[in-house]
Amino acid sequence: MYGISQSTVNNQRFRVRDMDNEQIMSTFGNIGHLLNIAVERFITIGEIIAEENIDIKGDMYEAAKEARDAGKSIERLCDVSPLGGMELRHHIEPLKDYGAIILAARSLLSSVTRILLLVDIIVVKKLLTAKKRASESLEKLESVMNFTEFVRAFSVFGTEMIELAYLTGHHRNSFKEERRRAQMFSARQILEKSIAILLTSSKNSLIHSDCVIVKENRDTVFCQIRRAMDLIHFVVKDSIFDSAKHMPFDKQASNPNYENESIYTTIKRIVNLIKRYKYQMSYYESNNEGNNNSDAYFNFLDDDLWKSEKNLAPTSAGGGGRMVNNTNFRKHLSSESMDLREELSVAFEKLFEKAHDFTDSPYISHNHRKNILSYCDNCKLEFDLYLNTIMKDQHESAGVQVKGRDPELGMLSSLEELCKQLVISVSSQIDDFNESLKICSKLVKSFHVLATNYDIDNLNQRSTKFHDCCDHIFDICKLLQHIAPTERLQVQAKCLAINLRIYGPQVFIAAKILWKYSNSSAANENFESFSDMWKWLTNEISMIAKKILVSINTTKNDREAETEKCESTDKLTKSGVPATEDGEMVEYSGLEGKNNGDLNTYQSKWSEDLSDDNDILKRAKNMSAMAFLMYQFTKGNGSLRTTQDLFTQAEYFAEEANRLYKVLRHFSYQVPASDNKKDLLNILDRVPTFVQALQFTVKDHTVGKAATFVKVDHVIRETKNLMNVINKVVSKCFECATKYKLNLTGITGGLTSERSNENMAGGMCDSKGTTSSSEGSM
Repeated sequence: MYGISQSTVNNQRFRVRDMDNEQIMSTFGNIGHLLNIAVERFITIGEIIAEENIDIKGDMYEAAKEARDAGKSIERLCDVSPLGGMELRHHIEPLKDYGAIILAARSLLSSVTRILLLVDIIVVKKLLTAKKRASESLEKLESVMNFTEFVRAFSVFGTEMIELAYLTGHHRNSFKEERRRAQMFSARQILEKSIAILLTSSKNSLIHSDCVIVKENRDTVFCQIRRAMDLIHFVVKDSIFDSAKHMPFDKQASNPNYENESIYTTIKRIVNLIKRYKYQMSYYESNNEGNNNSDAYFNFLDDDLWKSEKNLAPTSAGGGGRMVNNTNFRKHLSSESMDLREELSVAFEKLFEKAHDFTDSPYISHNHRKNILSYCDNCKLEFDLYLNTIMKDQHESAGVQVKGRDPELGMLSSLEELCKQLVISVSSQIDDFNESLKICSKLVKSFHVLATNYDIDNLNQRSTKFHDCCDHIFDICKLLQHIAPTERLQVQAKCLAINLRIYGPQVFIAAKILWKYSNSSAANENFESFSDMWKWLTNEISMIAKKILVSINTTKNDREAETEKCESTDKLTKSGVPATEDGEMVEYSGLEGKNNGDLNTYQSKWSEDLSDDNDILKRAKNMSAMAFLMYQFTKGNGSLRTTQDLFTQAEYFAEEANRLYKVLRHFSYQVPASDNKKDLLNILDRVPTFVQALQFTVKDHTVGKAATFVKVDHVIRETKNLMNVINKVVSKCFECATKYKLNLTGITGGLTSERSNENMAGGMCDSKGTTSSSEGSM
């Protein structure tokens, strides 16, 4: 268990040792009994499901029998007999047969997993059966020739779609992958909107059955409904059935689908590959030096190699076993580096191919296109240098890095610069992108006027401008998809762009139908329904574009943290001197750019108040100091030595943020009603949200070093987010105080930063005194 004080674990051990024989017997007996009861309840539910589904009944009862036998075996083995006091003192585990319990637990896990897979199969069959019935009713609806048959077929289709919508909505959270959940969400959205225009387009087609473009209008809607259903079919079958039953996780990870990945995802995959190799090299170095804290890197080794080290017999010389294991590990490392070179080569090749979407875009300026090509060339050079480093590491006896500039950090830096340039090139087009959306909306409104006035010439002329704007919107959506930092945003941007490209021309066709049948109410309703569809698509695309740009600014600090983490694993930086430069402190604390200059100005301006009772600046500087200590932890320096020290510091950081929030809230009452006060309150109201996020992250319990590493990353990220908000709100406070000549002294009486410092210092001393360095050492 990691992230929890070692003293707590030690206290629990002493409590177990102080327990008498009967208490330990009772504890083990209760564990086995409760486990058997839980297994029995679980099996009962599985058997009830089997009774309702005959096709899996035999397999379900067989798996239930295995699980029941395993549960009873564990209960019987945990029912131990009394042991002697001396034997109990030296053997804390008074089990009859430890190996038998392991075998029973494995059997239980296997049978329970089998039951869960059978239940998943039932869920998949229900979803696919509902989709099949909906598809069949859709085919019947498409083939009707009169209103009577249409009403009857549409009623059946509506019933089937309600069932499909219920099942997909009920099981949408059962998809483990974010991409699959986003695909299901997008498919449901398009189904809902397409069915809304299916009625009017079909009605228009029945009335004007001799018109070719009317049939094209209707067939497009049917086509999109089928595509949405097929996407649901694919997501359900791939996510719940095939991937769960036939594709293990490690195989999926080693066979990425680069064709459907965005540039952001590809870069993230490259960074993870570099980190994996870095951890393996760090393990080898620590193993070669006899470091006992190298267990953190065993997660990246295969089971056979791990068992080979654990089973090494000690030799009289004391070093023979280690030498054999090092030889085995070097063979493993050589094989891993070969695979790494191949994976990195493929990933970089796909990355440069995807970069052509930016350079080939007619809407990207020549300067941006030139910069992107330049950064791609730089990435290629850094990549070749990194591969040469890998080859050199294989021939070094201890895996020593190449002297001089670190090629790994150089490659990460080049990727970062390329990513920034891609974001800049897209951001420069956002104004034109929004303008195209507005122009399209105006053109769609003018289509109705021109069609009803029989002005076909102007209608055709404006359609050209409409299609040009649609191409612009689609192209920018494609680029936004590449820089979106989450799979959900990537999928939504892609699906919306595809449907915009398909439904966009149909809006103009609906306008032509209205021009041809201007007195037809069905044609008018058809045009209105396609116009509503277009309006919804443009609104959704505009919203997704804003979300992507906002999330890019949020994840900018995360990418910096990745580079810092890779750098912190190399302990050969600047002779181990802590990085205490003011620039690094400002960088981590979120005090950069314009805000940094503003804060420096305010610090000098209010230096006299600082010596008195300027609680705002005092607490802000106190939080900055805390954040800097946490930043030094990522560098391997500073007074925080273990992850528990970091988590304890984060708790005090959140408490200090709460105190500062109260002071700032009190100050906001003095600011007169104005736009400045509104801006101040908008920023200030975000503080509790970030404080809560940090507190929840700190309180999240983790087991295992891999989970602890993830928790550390999350704590650092939430700390940075909170510090950035604090920086903004403090700067805004000083701006208001300067403009309205308000007094910042003596705002709070009972809360002082000195008290916070004492609490922090006391807490840190306590955590250091009770936490072992091996528990949370990075």
